[in-house]
Amino acid sequence: MKNLQESSDKTWDLNGNFQFQTVENRPLDPKSIVLLLHGLDERGLRIYRKLTKHLPKNSYVIAPNAPFPLPRMKADRVDFGYTWYFYDKFTDSYLVDQTLALSLIKELLEKANPLHLPVTVIGFSQGGYLAPLVGYENNDVKKVIGIGCEFRANFFKKLPRFELHAVHGEDDNIIPETHALREIETLKTKGVPVHWHLATGAKHEISASVGNIIEKILES
Repeated sequence: MKNLQESSDKTWDLNGNFQFQTVENRPLDPKSIVLLLHGLDERGLRIYRKLTKHLPKNSYVIAPNAPFPLPRMKADRVDFGYTWYFYDKFTDSYLVDQTLALSLIKELLEKANPLHLPVTVIGFSQGGYLAPLVGYENNDVKKVIGIGCEFRANFFKKLPRFELHAVHGEDDNIIPETHALREIETLKTKGVPVHWHLATGAKHEISASVGNIIEKILES
């Protein structure tokens, strides 16, 4: 199993003078890449900590911070979470859409994966909504796994080249199971298959049961 001591922080200098901060684990001879996309107001380190022990030892794991910082005011300091985009659920509209995040992730994968190793994208919550869009941007993506999210049918303009897996907590009260299943049924009518995995007893979280499901998906 991997441990946190094997991880490292890295700064990627991308076009447009943008820097991407990541937490990574790169074995000497990686056979695949796993890209981890965190949830709203979180950091790459959080999803890395939750999932790293469930990922293959021979995978190059990359967990970036999203491009937009969200300050958290403390009594003695300012901490930051991050967001991939800004969505207003009351107006069903974007203040800032996924365009910038997708262009940065696309460039990151191009630089990190010159040998075109197979890529799995795993996203939690907001990162899960983003994950299939990343799949469309990069031909090396073979699997997309969304945790506690919906695969929005309107994001799928054409049939994907990658497998789609939805992992959902049985007791998720943030994004109910019924909402996720409604989108999946719509996708099925469009000819897009989705593998559904229900995590028993899990809420809106990356629990041990969620990690075990992901481990089985990657083993298959």
